[in-house]
Parts: sequence; C-alpha cells; structure tokens
Amino acid sequence: MTKTQNKNANFAQAVKRLNEANIAYRRDPKNDLYQDALIKRFEFTFELGWKSLREFLFSQGYQPELPSPKGVFAFAYREGILQDEALWLDMLGSRNLTSHDYGRELSEEIAEKISSRFAKALSELNKYISDHLK
Repeated sequence: MTKTQNKNANFAQAVKRLNEANIAYRRDPKNDLYQDALIKRFEFTFELGWKSLREFLFSQGYQPELPSPKGVFAFAYREGILQDEALWLDMLGSRNLTSHDYGRELSEEIAEKISSRFAKALSELNKYISDHLK
C-alpha cells in the first residue's frame, strides 16, 4: 500500500466513525456525550482529511508547497477539487476553536455545523480522493 493509499484508508475509517457519531448526535442533539463524541471525531477526521488531501495532491503530480490546511484548501479549490473554499475555511476555524474553547454554547454551535455541513463535505472529499487515486 502506498503512502497516499494508507492515508486515505485512515481517512476513510475516520469518516465512517464521524458518520456513526453524527447518527447518534442527530437522534439526541442535547446529549452531551454524543455532542462531545461528534466534536472529537470531527477533530481527528478533519486532521486526516487535510493531510490526505495534501498527500493526494502530491501523488497526482502537483508540487506546490503546502505546509498548512489553509494552503491545501486554497490550492485544491483553484484546481476544482473542492467546490466551496469558504466551507473548508469555516471547518478549519471551527476545528481550531474546539482545541481551545469548551464552552457549552460554542460546542452546540460547532456540533450543529459538523452535523449539518462538515460531515458531508468530509465524506465527499473522501469519495473524491478514493475515486481519483492513481
């Protein structure tokens, strides 16, 4: 298995686990345990996602310097891989907030974004990478 395939396999597993947490969260969004699990799974899925995307770009022959998620998203957007750069930047901002602030109101807001928008975008990215791996 190549480095790119390995990263994508890990990302695919993380997406699956995020979607499981999202199902539980949607059943009972006021349950703190489900909300915390959704946020935590989002955090590691997001990290694997941007790193998988960066590795995918390298495997496709792109050679840009991409040291950060923001640079990876901007490049992937320009190349037509991502359709909504603002969504990915919102995802990045939300991910950064979850690392530093655990207030209830913010957690509820981010959990709702994960459930309604971010989980779908991460799933779509995983499908795109899987479908286009050389």
